[in-house]
Amino acid sequence: MPDLTLLALGLGLAFPAIVTSPWEYARVPSGATAPMGVGTFNAATCAACHPDIAKEWSASTHAHAWTDRQFQAERSKDPPVAWLCDNCHTPLARQQPERTTSTGDPRAPLRWPNPEFEPSLQPEGITCLTCHWRPNGIAGIHANPASPHPVVVDPGLRSEKTCTICHQAVAAVGDTLVCTFNTGEEWRAAAPGKTCPECHMPRITRPVAVGGIPRDGGRHLWAGGLVPKVPYTPKEQALFADWKPGVALEAALPADVTPGQALTVDLHLKHQIAGHRVPTGDPERFLQLEAEAVDASGHVIAHVSHRVGQTWTWWPKAVRTGDNRLNPGEDRVIPLTFVRPDGAVTVRATLDHVRISAENAAHHNLAGYPTQRRVATWSAVLPGSPPAQRK
Repeated sequence: MPDLTLLALGLGLAFPAIVTSPWEYARVPSGATAPMGVGTFNAATCAACHPDIAKEWSASTHAHAWTDRQFQAERSKDPPVAWLCDNCHTPLARQQPERTTSTGDPRAPLRWPNPEFEPSLQPEGITCLTCHWRPNGIAGIHANPASPHPVVVDPGLRSEKTCTICHQAVAAVGDTLVCTFNTGEEWRAAAPGKTCPECHMPRITRPVAVGGIPRDGGRHLWAGGLVPKVPYTPKEQALFADWKPGVALEAALPADVTPGQALTVDLHLKHQIAGHRVPTGDPERFLQLEAEAVDASGHVIAHVSHRVGQTWTWWPKAVRTGDNRLNPGEDRVIPLTFVRPDGAVTVRATLDHVRISAENAAHHNLAGYPTQRRVATWSAVLPGSPPAQRK
């Protein structure tokens, strides 16, 4: 059971070295002013002109980065170092009640009250201006002289750097406190030929703002494993209607197997989309495959389980003891073998993406929290053999 597990986004180096990376700082710094023509940092202000984008953002995990119950439970385990989490989960300096800077000791940073703190901003988590704030305007892909605020054209919004600034975070603080988000390095090693936004912000042509002309842009859902931080409403669920899991579950029944002989169904877990390992990010995530063969009387005659993910020993020292995650392009075969009976056999399989185990969810008092999502099912029936084949 994790004791002091820091499952936050964003460090990039190990302590106790003095922090020199940007994770020491808020992404939108102290002293930042709201862009001219906007006046506030709140997402609601952006939503007035960008309602479609705002609806997508509000359904995303980014919008729940601060309010996420699992994050808050993890953050509360070791409050003196929680400041290391905050610059990714609340990336605007105005979202944080106090400001900090490193002294080289992660448990004893310099701290002082933040006179700019806006309590209403904190629950917005990774809010609009996290990525779109610039000192001289709002960053966008297209110039727009008619915009009520200055637009800073920044093609870098479509680069991996927009994401890896938080999604590449590997660090250790003492023996039991770790942060192990290595998605950026996994992406670099895989070299998929696409940047993160190309997959996680699929292109869409639509008016970016009310009354605007249709333009090439990106959806703001950032779909991954699609296990929500809070249960989706029906309208939010509809936004993800075209979502595809990063891993496909496929199989086929062999033919012409005589009753009484062994039969093997090969279940394929195919890493089909992601440009990084699956699952990635939080080391507690895993995929769980369950498959069984059931005879005509309803008896389970064969069963196989296969877990895909990392395994850790958290105490007395955090050590990763295993890692069998799927690599990009991998086709992993899990055999289900049984002796074919005379009658019909139903073979069925399910694949679940699990964010946190039931045991750890209970440990964190996360009753009612969405812990997993079924991402694939497969089933087929092997009919009973004809009388001529029976002995």
